[in-house]
Amino acid sequence: MKIRSENMSFASREKTLKAFVHIADDVDTSANCAEGNATVPLSKATLAVKDLFDVAGMPTGFGSPIYDGNTPVTTAEAVRRAKSAGVKVVGKTVTTEFATFKPGPTVNPQNSAHTPGGSSSGSAASVGAGLVSHGIGTQTAGSVIRPAAYCGVVGFLPTMGCVSRNGLKVISPSLDRAGVFGRSVQAVSDLAGVIADLPKIAKSADAPRRIGFFEDETWADADSATQQTLQAYKSKVAEAGDVVVNLGNGKILLDLIQAQSDVMGFEALNSLEDELTNHEALISDQLSAYCAEAAGITPEKYATALEFGQAGRVWIETLLANLDAIASPSAKTLPPATLASTGDPYVNRAWSLLHTPCITLPTAPLQNNLKGAVQLVAGFGQDLNLLEIAKQHEMRVAEIGLS
Repeated sequence: MKIRSENMSFASREKTLKAFVHIADDVDTSANCAEGNATVPLSKATLAVKDLFDVAGMPTGFGSPIYDGNTPVTTAEAVRRAKSAGVKVVGKTVTTEFATFKPGPTVNPQNSAHTPGGSSSGSAASVGAGLVSHGIGTQTAGSVIRPAAYCGVVGFLPTMGCVSRNGLKVISPSLDRAGVFGRSVQAVSDLAGVIADLPKIAKSADAPRRIGFFEDETWADADSATQQTLQAYKSKVAEAGDVVVNLGNGKILLDLIQAQSDVMGFEALNSLEDELTNHEALISDQLSAYCAEAAGITPEKYATALEFGQAGRVWIETLLANLDAIASPSAKTLPPATLASTGDPYVNRAWSLLHTPCITLPTAPLQNNLKGAVQLVAGFGQDLNLLEIAKQHEMRVAEIGLS
């Protein structure tokens, strides 16, 4: 069912949404939600922080009972920067266990029978529900772009290395990135502008923009709503006078998915060695099974996956040299009607391995009050250019699904 926020208090909506694991003592939970405010100045912004980042005086549990009672005395650099800009930290939000795949209790703000995605489920859902104006999360496979798409909000993942990981529990050193959530491109641009060192590398802003699309067959295993959304966006690009560039078959992206999976599994197993060795009884069956499978990734297979990722980065930079952005699905399907899974990371895995900046833009509601999404990807360091393109195309994507 749809969760209606009109005239609902923070406490009432959060009771159903279950996005937070800790709420700051000075938050007025009796106040009404502010879902209609797509953009607010950072001095009045409120922030949901994924429970993978440290915030001094607030518990950090990483989605695991192993860390019950863990309360850091320092604040993660990304969060510190946001606070320095005047942003108010509302609290810590639900993450899957160590940002892997075991779902938390959070529901989708658009329809509570559906998953909000993972692993940044709480941050994305709290923005979608209007509990906060902004959220911060992380992505190893698809954990910013997918939950943003599922929850009907904008999600932005800066180029690898632009956001400090100081004070963040890193699961996969080769892949982990911080990203932001908001209800408009301007909102994510504002927050990213203070927490990230965005490269000031810009292509010419001259119109028309050149947007690349892989052949429709590339996305043959996505659901019909996802395929139709991308096709509708292609038409919008052409109608707006921008240039649609046919990139041919994008099968290499699907190959990169497996390479990302190998890198993530090998590195996660090493990063969680202490927890797996000394707290085995507090590890979920789902994470135990994932780690058991990851144990089969040999050092040689890991090295091959890293090399494939590097070759992929050369390929994508060559492809993007004469483009402003590439369009792709933000998720494989609309949010599945389950809370037992966070959904399929799908092509997000490839973009994570490629280290490129990514942004997801929501459509109008398509089915069961659920929005679709379009993902735009730019070249390494082209974050500012990507944000400008997203601002230009935001309303075009939002029109998809309107009758």
